[in-house]
Amino acid sequence: MADCVVRFVTNREEVKGKIPFGSGLNQKSPLYLRYGSARVALPQGKQKDYVLKSVAVAPEVMPGIDAPLNTLAKFGSSQVYAELQAELISNNADLLVFLHGFACDFTTAMLRAAELKHRWSTPERPLEVAVFSWPADGQMVPLLHYSSDRDDARSSAKAIARALHRLVESFRALDQARRDAIKNRQAPPPSCGARLHLVAHSMGNYALRNAFQALRSDMGGKVPRLFDTIFLMAADEDNDAFEDEGKFMHLPDLAHSVNVYFAQNDGALIISDITKMHPDRLGTTGPRTLSNLPQKVTLVDCANVASTASVDEANHQYYRQRPEVIADVQAVLAGQVPDQIANRDFVPNKRAFRIRAK
Repeated sequence: MADCVVRFVTNREEVKGKIPFGSGLNQKSPLYLRYGSARVALPQGKQKDYVLKSVAVAPEVMPGIDAPLNTLAKFGSSQVYAELQAELISNNADLLVFLHGFACDFTTAMLRAAELKHRWSTPERPLEVAVFSWPADGQMVPLLHYSSDRDDARSSAKAIARALHRLVESFRALDQARRDAIKNRQAPPPSCGARLHLVAHSMGNYALRNAFQALRSDMGGKVPRLFDTIFLMAADEDNDAFEDEGKFMHLPDLAHSVNVYFAQNDGALIISDITKMHPDRLGTTGPRTLSNLPQKVTLVDCANVASTASVDEANHQYYRQRPEVIADVQAVLAGQVPDQIANRDFVPNKRAFRIRAK
């Protein structure tokens, strides 16, 4: 069975066992991050599922937390990002950062990340994937665990922002090392021309909202463009998000383009809307109003391609299950112009592209 490797960052509690992370926030602090990699077996032959084979946690020593103050610090991020950069260069790949949704335990997060790497990659545009696994419970009890996950997503905001900072810093350091070497007439290190993309699914969009606001706060209200493309998939977020400065109004500043995939028949978000007394969800209706929607934002209606083989998935997992949506995403990642992507129809009154079912 073929394997693939994904990288992870997490602020989950550390536990003993084969799976070293639980469902709560890290005992030391919600800001305390652990880095590592996971090896996942891909479906092959009679084996139809993705299977987590192993988890490797990078060593981390924080003086004053893990060891005495005079101890030499050791950062797991340095090891993981160095490995990641080497693979991006070797494979001529782009990097996809993944924020998972509600009821997604650590194992499921690794499997989802591997699935995106496996299904969204193409020979022309291979992907490496790094997932931030915030401490969702991994249980579907509607009210109690939903509220708990929402609290943990909000509590993880600064940790996610910190991880994004560290990721971008590592890439900029590599670019600076090349410039310095060229200036000094030395052999430069290999170039990493990877584009960075981000995908948030379901409640991962709420985690993204809070992380984005933490970034804006840290940077005095302005953020640099960090990503080429942002995908908001089946967003469990208010549909007025692009109107609200405290939500996603300024999110387009973070990327070249923002792509909102939504479906009116998304059963999971309909339940969220009705039972949690939320406003209409962005992942159900798309944005509430189109009058001031930035041109960077592209809307993609998935109502015709939302259903999947499992009824339990409630038309909420089309981003990784439906071949029409996967092909659409691959076209976006390839840089195709929105109105030239195949299998789309433009719906003027929604300012949206509707994917046709095959």
